[in-house]
Amino acid sequence: MRQIYNGLHDQVFPRYAAYLADKAENEHKQVIILDWANIATTTYLNLTFGEPIEVKAEAMKVIPKRPDEQVLIDASRYGHGAYEISDSGIAVINPENMYLVVSPANIQDITHFVLFAKFKQKNIDGKECEYIKFTIHSKGHIQHLVFELASSKLAGPVPLSNFPAFAGIKTGEKGIQNPEVDSVLVVHVQNQLSSERYYGRSDYKPSILSLIESLEVSFAERDEVQSKFTAPTPIIPESATVFDHSLGEWVYRPGEPIFTMPGDVPPGLMVWDAQLAHVEAAIEQKMDQLLQMLQLSKVLLAGKDAGTAESGTALKFRLIPTLAQVGKYARASEEAIPRVLNLWSQLHPPIVAIKDIHVKLKDGIPEDQIETAKAAQLWDAMGAISLERKLELQGLKEGSEAYEMELGRLRGVQAALIVPKSRLPPLELNG
Repeated sequence: MRQIYNGLHDQVFPRYAAYLADKAENEHKQVIILDWANIATTTYLNLTFGEPIEVKAEAMKVIPKRPDEQVLIDASRYGHGAYEISDSGIAVINPENMYLVVSPANIQDITHFVLFAKFKQKNIDGKECEYIKFTIHSKGHIQHLVFELASSKLAGPVPLSNFPAFAGIKTGEKGIQNPEVDSVLVVHVQNQLSSERYYGRSDYKPSILSLIESLEVSFAERDEVQSKFTAPTPIIPESATVFDHSLGEWVYRPGEPIFTMPGDVPPGLMVWDAQLAHVEAAIEQKMDQLLQMLQLSKVLLAGKDAGTAESGTALKFRLIPTLAQVGKYARASEEAIPRVLNLWSQLHPPIVAIKDIHVKLKDGIPEDQIETAKAAQLWDAMGAISLERKLELQGLKEGSEAYEMELGRLRGVQAALIVPKSRLPPLELNG
């Protein structure tokens, strides 16, 4: 999945690799890589984090930096991503270096996260050896174990004190740390989770990858045919050839005059009579099918339909499939980020409860100012909008000097419009 995300398709797709490798048959072949998997993930993330995330946690003095985008990129390409919270900061865990240990009764109940990393270091005898370090996260515990890799087998464990890089890790018996947190210091983010899986499904499904490979072969074959049009094969009479002693064969040298003899074939060019209309139609159909499977819209990709939306609302209607996919990532972030910050606050008091951490993400699509103004006018006529909300729609930030000045002005205007009710003296009845 990492190679596909990085565009190394010629190393991943066997049919495409075999086609490109067969250059002895035709020298016009060239590599054409369509990064649709990367484009899809980038599009989802651009819309998810198109505008800055709003995080409100009043009791938290400083909101730490988080690798939100990296975690969701992993969730898109691998099917899941994970945060690791520690005293030093919040990091992203590479799913390639993580094992999930699940409960036999419920495979979606992850009991341990096992992280591993290989490294090399010289031992006491000066021999360079390969080691592997395991970091095992469980509820309220973190265990650090180092083993030597010898003939593909684990030998050990080796004491952490033997490695200067791990000297700062303070552990007790059996390399166990007991942080003052009664939770696992890993927050897992899933993508397309179903009942039989213990981690989510990647956006790069086999059906999508097979279609991308087919498209790349089609593009390369079309380019191969077009290249032959620009370099047609010359048709020359035998009398125009000379014998090349270094090659041991008769050859024609372009640029030299051609002398024809009676009965010779007239010189000319052999041009391929290839019809590309059906090839173009097939490519167009595959492209449309791929966009549907990736839930992408041509509006986002500057295609033939780009720029034809008449308003912000119309644009959002045309992006419904993509925004539905993006909404999945937004909901995952809105659930994961409060959990991450809650665990961070437990390591760096004061502790902030999850319910007191509010996360708001926007879709990144610019608002239509005219439509917003019309909607605000309608709400105002119904008495269903506050002064503060009006200022927010104008782009003024709460707490700023401009915000406070405009709020005071509007309240003054509102107070001046209130007409005091006249009170008539009580009616006296004589009788």
